[in-house]
Amino acid sequence: MPLIKKKIVPSTLRQQIVKEIRQSILQRLLLPGERLIEREMASRLGTSLTAVREALIQLEMEGLITKKPNSATYVTELTAIELENIYQVRSILEHYAFQQAARVASVDAIQTLEVLYEKTLETARNGNGFAYITSDLEWHESVWQSTGNSCLVETLQRVIIPLFGFSSIEIAHEKFDLVQDAQTHEPLLAAIRTHDPDLAGKAFIRAQSLWRQNFPLIQTKA
Repeated sequence: MPLIKKKIVPSTLRQQIVKEIRQSILQRLLLPGERLIEREMASRLGTSLTAVREALIQLEMEGLITKKPNSATYVTELTAIELENIYQVRSILEHYAFQQAARVASVDAIQTLEVLYEKTLETARNGNGFAYITSDLEWHESVWQSTGNSCLVETLQRVIIPLFGFSSIEIAHEKFDLVQDAQTHEPLLAAIRTHDPDLAGKAFIRAQSLWRQNFPLIQTKA
């Protein structure tokens, strides 16, 4: 199983394991439907079985992995209907999140978003699609965090992160314009910077319209 290349240190152990497995899924090192064997993962990571199980509980809550009735664990594999359902919920919840971020984001939060936007744009320009998905998700999560609403953050993580996993399949397509996608963040950032929730809502709708055009599978695959 092509997972981790380095050992993990004890501090914030669970979150480090979560991060490593999440990145492996987003970067297609672990594929949809692939079985995850806990003991093998613990051995590769150099951690305890308990720590791996705790990390998998969080990843299951995020929707990236699925536990089957027989207790086997797999990377989540979404159907077209499930993807469409996720998108419909995202269009409501994240629209609200961007508007709320524009209302309440602190100076420090905005500065973090600006730094992450430049990082995401640079990753896009480098043409590394899988790294771009990870960077893009980091930016979105920071927007959610800037709302100060932990319930909203947890819900968005559960609903949307699997959609980023799906996106990692499609961004490898040579016609997908990473830079164009990254640049849709700029109007959103501008709206948050100027504390304009109405503008943030409109910018989100435009960005999502473009995303839907780039991922027609959600709308057409049966």
